[in-house]
Amino acid sequence: MSHRLISDLQNRVDRWFDTLMGDESRLRSYQRDLLAMRQLSPRPRCTVSLTLRQCVAARKMARHARHALASCRKNIKELSGPHHQ
Repeated sequence: MSHRLISDLQNRVDRWFDTLMGDESRLRSYQRDLLAMRQLSPRPRCTVSLTLRQCVAARKMARHARHALASCRKNIKELSGPHHQ
């Protein structure tokens, strides 16, 4: 039973890791967009505001994914016991 739980948790770790990579990639893209907007002389105010909100949302999503990933890894470590550390 423990092996099955560990396997399920490992699948969750893999999915959360993929989610985290996607969130961080999206955040980098938004940050590049902001840098590009700084070069425009009349900065499009609504576009800058939207991109800033997207950055905040992407940071929150990445933080949540990191927290879930750490939790899953901790659970795997606890289920594995002292002999797998």
